Amino acid sequence: MRKFLLSLVLVAMAGFASAQSLKFERLNHDGQVEGEIQPGRFEVVGDINMMYELTFDMQVTNIGDEAVTITCERIVTSPEAGSNYFCWGSCFSPAISQGDLTLDPGMPNVFNAHFAPIDENWNPIVGTEITIEYHFYDRTGEHMVFEVYFKYDPTIGITDYNDVDVFSNAYPNPANNVVSFDYDMPFNAQTASVAIYNMMGQEVIRQDVNLGGSRLDINVSDLTDGVYFYSLIVNNQAVKTSKLVISK
Repeated sequence: MRKFLLSLVLVAMAGFASAQSLKFERLNHDGQVEGEIQPGRFEVVGDINMMYELTFDMQVTNIGDEAVTITCERIVTSPEAGSNYFCWGSCFSPAISQGDLTLDPGMPNVFNAHFAPIDENWNPIVGTEITIEYHFYDRTGEHMVFEVYFKYDPTIGITDYNDVDVFSNAYPNPANNVVSFDYDMPFNAQTASVAIYNMMGQEVIRQDVNLGGSRLDINVSDLTDGVYFYSLIVNNQAVKTSKLVISK
């Protein structure tokens, strides 16, 4: 578990450091922006839509001054299950693992990851799961990784811990003495905590989340000024990682 969390934080740190020219924002199922996100691990668990799919959608914007060509490469890191494809400018069939898209400055572009938990006869299979990494990189070597875990479970609605109504982003950010989170934890959360890591990936603070509460306050007065990362850990799994700045 410790090695997994360290790897997750390092991936998020590497992604943030290299993603200065790109801005990523999570989209809800209506196509509306929910908020800015950073490379890391995300979970899409719940019921399928009318197309027999679970989806992970985000908006990508080039915030630099020049057009850039970004390659998206899909890598399945768990046993193959169901059917999956992605859309990045064009939609690529399950047989195609990567595609390119040129991003003009300031122009939003949409990325969609699709997973259909079905058999060869298009029958949905409850419990079907898969983990897929989506690697974004350009010719200069910038490299950002979004790891998405999909699972079909019709007994619950989709739990999206990156939805600010489920678990908010840290505020204030930059923080001085206290950083806070608002939340409404789903019923399937058995344990939850927030861990804060420094730029070396070392855990410096961990605090449990009261599952019956609605707000978490963490005292960060002992931390020195700088950039940190925090992870929301639910049921011993890191489900959200974002940047935190301490400034006094």
